[in-house]
Amino acid sequence: MGTNRPVVGGSFRKLESAVKQILEDMFLVGDKVHIKETLEDTDHSVEDESANLHAHLLMETTKAKVGQEIPLQISLANRGRTPIFLTGIENVVPMGFELVDKPYYCVFDAAFLDLNKRQISPMGTEEIDLTLRPYDDGTFAIMPRINYFNGVEQQALCDPCCATFEVQENVLPNRVKTGYRDLDNLLLGGIPERSAVVLTSISCDERTLLVKRFLETGLKNSEVTFYFSIDATVTKTFAEEFPENFHLFLCNPMADAILTNLPNVHKLKGVENLTEINIALTSAIRRLKRSPEETRRACIGIVSDVLLQHHATQTRRWLTGLIAELRSRGFTTLAVLNPFMHTPEEVQAILDLFEGEISLVEKDDEKSMRIKKLLDQNYLRIQRSVSTRRLSTASLTRRGRWQRF
Repeated sequence: MGTNRPVVGGSFRKLESAVKQILEDMFLVGDKVHIKETLEDTDHSVEDESANLHAHLLMETTKAKVGQEIPLQISLANRGRTPIFLTGIENVVPMGFELVDKPYYCVFDAAFLDLNKRQISPMGTEEIDLTLRPYDDGTFAIMPRINYFNGVEQQALCDPCCATFEVQENVLPNRVKTGYRDLDNLLLGGIPERSAVVLTSISCDERTLLVKRFLETGLKNSEVTFYFSIDATVTKTFAEEFPENFHLFLCNPMADAILTNLPNVHKLKGVENLTEINIALTSAIRRLKRSPEETRRACIGIVSDVLLQHHATQTRRWLTGLIAELRSRGFTTLAVLNPFMHTPEEVQAILDLFEGEISLVEKDDEKSMRIKKLLDQNYLRIQRSVSTRRLSTASLTRRGRWQRF
């Protein structure tokens, strides 16, 4: 018995050491336990003798702002004995980002970065430098998956560790929020203060919701808000709930039947008499008690109606004076124009009056928007999809969300 004790003790110590090593290599992901793959194990596996790709994801920062360029490097190393041929990388550009820069030999299409079978020699390395730019805010994860062929022409995958980072809103100075976060991100905070921007769009629910968000945001911030329209469907409740801040210029022959008399509702017979509209505006401005230094906003929803009635020359003259008057009184203006209701020459005559243009278009039953111009101002030059669901929930906070790709 005594001669066997050292043997038993040695076996116990070996077992104890093995168990300790296993516990050290274990880690928890969610509710599952995983065991780290050690370098010694991979070096002795049969598959890795032909090709063994190691990848690392390197980022300079884990925090950024909307519109800020983010350098990213994927470092690859071939630790096998035969060449590796890289076919592409999946999930390298998360939703809410655009790819700004990439290596010359890469082709990016539909969220897949094609590497054109770039070769990595045995014991060789390759660095893929990318530049991303977020156009949305929130918490994001980058989880790239490298597709490649090993030395025996077998397709394989490599998943480096994912990286997460926070993207914050980028609000430039003197911007007026539109109330729709996706649009405000494209504008880097909103419409430049005291400027005039036109929204070109067909008649659709999304356009109506964008206008509603613009007006509603101003009223909730206690801003003086003017709205020129031929329809009171969207703003009837605004006129009743915000008698101090909201002024509705209802240009409709049936105005008396549409709305009851309210001190902040200016009923006009239509768009035939532009002087009448100007007089109503002057009267409303004189009644304002607040300083013009405070943020004010106006939405001109009758541009297409006036253009149909008065054509380009007179409409242009009227709008020039109206925009100048609103700007001098501290207003940031959003106008609405349906370009399909007019000739291209008339549309261009009107667009030329505005510092900025937001375009809302429809293609294959999908609507998208982009900023076509914003004079002497920074903005994101990308196209974003628009949906009534996102517009309807635009006021809900999206902080702390987690996006998986």
